[in-house]
Amino acid sequence: MAEKKKLEEVFKTVGLPPYTYIKPPYYGEVRSDIVQPGKHLLIEGPSGIGKTCVVFKVFEELKFRRNHDFLYISCRDGGAAETIDGFLDAAANGEPTRVPVLVIDDFHLLRAERRAQIGSQLKRLSDRTFEHAAPPKAILIGIPTTGVSLLSDAYDLGPRLGTYVLSRVSDSEIDKLVSEGENALQVLFEDRDVLLSESAGNFWLAQYICNKVCAAKEVYETQDDTRILTFDILGIRARLMTELSQRYMPVAKTIAKGKKWRPGGNKPYLEILLALCKIPESVVTFDKLLYVLPEKRKPGIKAVRGRIAEVLVDPAKQVDMRKQIAFDPESGFSIEDPLFRYFLTNLDAKRLYQELGVENEAVEQANLYSYDIGFSFAGEVRRLVEVANAELKKEDVVTFYDYDQQAVLLALDLENILERVYAESCRFYLVFLDKHYREKVWTKYEKDVMTRAGRKDHIIPVVLDDAGADGAVGIPKTVGRIDLRDIWAEVQRTGTIDQDIVNAVRNRCVLPLLEKLEATGQVI
Repeated sequence: MAEKKKLEEVFKTVGLPPYTYIKPPYYGEVRSDIVQPGKHLLIEGPSGIGKTCVVFKVFEELKFRRNHDFLYISCRDGGAAETIDGFLDAAANGEPTRVPVLVIDDFHLLRAERRAQIGSQLKRLSDRTFEHAAPPKAILIGIPTTGVSLLSDAYDLGPRLGTYVLSRVSDSEIDKLVSEGENALQVLFEDRDVLLSESAGNFWLAQYICNKVCAAKEVYETQDDTRILTFDILGIRARLMTELSQRYMPVAKTIAKGKKWRPGGNKPYLEILLALCKIPESVVTFDKLLYVLPEKRKPGIKAVRGRIAEVLVDPAKQVDMRKQIAFDPESGFSIEDPLFRYFLTNLDAKRLYQELGVENEAVEQANLYSYDIGFSFAGEVRRLVEVANAELKKEDVVTFYDYDQQAVLLALDLENILERVYAESCRFYLVFLDKHYREKVWTKYEKDVMTRAGRKDHIIPVVLDDAGADGAVGIPKTVGRIDLRDIWAEVQRTGTIDQDIVNAVRNRCVLPLLEKLEATGQVI
C-alpha cells in the first residue's frame, strides 16, 4: 500500500514542495548557468513566483549541501552585509571562501550604490576563470521595484551574468500545480478556473488557497477514494480576509495614517494605499500609481513622495514594514509578501475607513481639495513664506507654493492655472498682508479670485505691518488673523532669519493652522 502524503507536504506554503513543484520553462538554463564556472545569476521578479525555489530545486538535483557547497543569506538577516562583504572581498583577493556559491536573497533591500558595487565585484570574480578552474560565484535573487534590473550596470557583466526577469506565472503552470496536488491527495477540485483566477499567477498563493480548501474539507492526507471538493470561493476569501486582517490591518492603517494623521485636510498616504489596492500587481511604479488617482489628489501624493520610505521604516516608532512592502522614491513600490498583496486586492475600503475612524458619509460627501494650504503674498515677504511652507511640509500639510510648482507651471497659461488654484484647489489660503500686497498685479488677481462669492471661512490673513492690518485689499478687519508684525520687523531690521524667528512662525502660524485642519470636517 502506497504511503499516504500529508496535506502540508503537498500544498506546501513554506519551503520547497516535494510533490507540487512545477519546473518553469527557464529551469534548464538556470541549471546550466549554476554549473558553468565563472557565471553568476540574477533572478528577479515578484514574490511568490518561484525565484528562490528554482535555485534550491537545482541544488537538490545537483546534491549541493547547504553550508558546504553553497551558503544562503537573506538581506533581511542580521549580519547579512558582513557575510556578503566577507565572501566577495575574499573571492576578489583570491583567498579561500567558506563555500563556492553564495546565494543572496532579497537583493533589492540593499542600497542601489551597494548593488552597483557588487556588480563590479562579480565581474572581477568572473575574470578569475583565467586563473582558477572554478572561482566563487554569486546568485542574486530579488524584486525589481522599478520593473527594471536590480543591477543598473548589469550590461557590463555581459556573458558573465545569467539574467532572468520573471513575471506572473501562467494559468497553465498553476493548473499543472493543482493537478499534481490532486493526484497526490486523490482529490478533484470543482471550478478549477475559479482557483486559477484567485491564485492571480502566483505559485505561492495557489499553494496557500488549495491548502485552505482542503483543510476546510478536512482533507489532511491522501484519500482512500477520490473525493470531489466543492467550495465557495467567496466564503474561502472571506475566511482568509478575516485571518489576514488580524495580521495586516495594522500594517494598512500605519501606511494610511502616514507620518501625520489628522481628521481634516488631505490624506495622501491613505490615497496611496487605496491606489495600491486598485492595482493588482506586486511591482507598482510611481507613475502607474499616479495614473489611477483623481487629478485633484495627485499634488498631495507628489508632495509626500520623498517621505514614504520613512513611514514604512521608522525606527523611532519601531516600525519596519519591509517584509510586506518596499519603496524607492525614484521608482516605486514592491509588495514583498504575496498574502499582503492578496489582502490589499480584496480589502474593502469601507472597512478600512471604519478602522481609521472615518465616516463613510464624510468620504462620499467631502469636497476634494488638491492642497491643504495655498499662499498669497508679495515677493518682498517671500523669505517668511518659505519658513511657513517648510514647517507646514514637515507636518505633511500639502501646500501650494509657487516655487515648488515651477515645473508644473512652466509653459502653461498662468492666469487660467492660478484662477483654478485660488478659486477652488486649496482648503485654506494663507494671505500675507504687507504694504506691498495691494500694489502687485498678481496678488490683486489672487485676492479677487479668492473673495468671489461661493466660498467662506477659507481665507486666513497674516498681518506683517500696519498697512496690512488696515483692512487691506478688501479682506475685512473682522476676519480672524495671525499677527506677525513684530517678527517681520525683526527680519527687516537684521536681514536674517534665525531659529528664534522659525520657532515664532511655527508657534504663531503653523500650530494654529494644524489645529484648524484637525478641527475641519473630514476631507478624504
